[in-house]
Amino acid sequence: MTIRKAQKMRLGKASTSVQGSSSSSHSGIRNSINPFHIPEIRFEIGRYLDNSALARCTRVCRDWNRTFIPLLYSVLEITKKTSTVPSIEVLRNNEATIKSISFMTDKLHPIHSHLVLPNLRTLTMRLCSACNTMEPMVRNHKSIRFLELSAIPTGNREMMWKTIAGLPHIEGLTLRQQYIDRIGSLWGAISRLKKLSLISVYFERSGDVARTSLSLQPYFLLRDLTITGRGYDVGFEVALITKCPNLERVEWEADRNDTGDQLTPHVQDFIQNLVHGKWANIKSLAIHLRFVQDAVFAELIQALDNRLLEELDVSKTQFGQHAFSALRHYFSTLRILNIRDCPNLNSANVMELLTLCPHLQSLTVDRIYAQYLDTDQIWPCSKTLQSLSIEFELDREPNTSESSGTTERTPKELNEVVFACLGRLHELEHLTVGYPKPERYGQTYAQASIPLELQLPKGLGALAGLKRLNNFSMG
Repeated sequence: MTIRKAQKMRLGKASTSVQGSSSSSHSGIRNSINPFHIPEIRFEIGRYLDNSALARCTRVCRDWNRTFIPLLYSVLEITKKTSTVPSIEVLRNNEATIKSISFMTDKLHPIHSHLVLPNLRTLTMRLCSACNTMEPMVRNHKSIRFLELSAIPTGNREMMWKTIAGLPHIEGLTLRQQYIDRIGSLWGAISRLKKLSLISVYFERSGDVARTSLSLQPYFLLRDLTITGRGYDVGFEVALITKCPNLERVEWEADRNDTGDQLTPHVQDFIQNLVHGKWANIKSLAIHLRFVQDAVFAELIQALDNRLLEELDVSKTQFGQHAFSALRHYFSTLRILNIRDCPNLNSANVMELLTLCPHLQSLTVDRIYAQYLDTDQIWPCSKTLQSLSIEFELDREPNTSESSGTTERTPKELNEVVFACLGRLHELEHLTVGYPKPERYGQTYAQASIPLELQLPKGLGALAGLKRLNNFSMG
């Protein structure tokens, strides 16, 4: 072998070894990357952890502490259970990370009222007793966007309304179980809101309701209005709703002591406002008027006059076949529907919703007889439905027979049909399957339907393909 050939061979081996070592080093680099070292991945994981798990993560190392501390303290709830309440030192050390804080206690402790939270967006003070530390807590946090209050002390109410009106970024206000004797000051606070919830709020009146209602100014910014619980008469409620022309969502529950005769004239006023073009942007209605008749609900739905209705909640009402017939016009736009505890609806109505509402995302209904599911009909909502609450009856519906178009099947076979249908809802995230409740339908427990069997071969296992399902309950 010549010297030149030997040199070439040595150079070739050296080149190969260099390439090999380079390749192995690159491989080592690739293999050494740990996804938990990437802050963005850790942050995404942290969004799905509860507070106890987040607290453990903060103690792993300094990098993990920096990632998980903002998640741990961004949303806080101060309750009567002292073992879960962070110390005042911990709160002060993490003031800049707190974006939402809720006080579910007897009173607001003076120590908490002196906190300075520069990035606070949501403040909830759902207290059992009135205390004078509430108003300073609100006044010291100009960054608040959403505020919820209860038990405001009598002497501080007018000052509180003025403080709320002075918050530069306020968008939403919730008042709970509150007596209000200075209406004018409150309206000044409301005039800058986009969202208002009045839950069991009592108003003092000087003079009749008509005079008080006329003093209400229009609230052009309000988009979302909730009035629930007992607190004021229905005429005043309708007057307030009418003064908000740009509403997109209304939730209205009248006083449970009102009868249909008392409610209907005011509901007719509401309907007439719809007919005459009020609330052109309305997309969501939650109407809980227990004594209003089905025909009046039908008028209300018809008065929407081709508006883009996407959400409807009429649970615990007499919403029935007339109103359901009017609702068919909006099947193509409905996304959220709650018709729980509407005794005038039936299984055929539920089946219509499942087969004719292509954009349905959330459905809450009473029972459906499983025999209605035993068809080849396609459910367009199987590609969109994310939340379903329903009861299944495995018995045959009374007053039906094989001649009605459904095949006679055993309860075991219908059990399989139910789970097969549920197993095709691939976007489902929340599923609540109710047990048959005979008392709801005027039956005795001896007449109760056969409950679903989860342990059958084609029972609960049929849901294994629902990759998005993270909440399943029965009750």
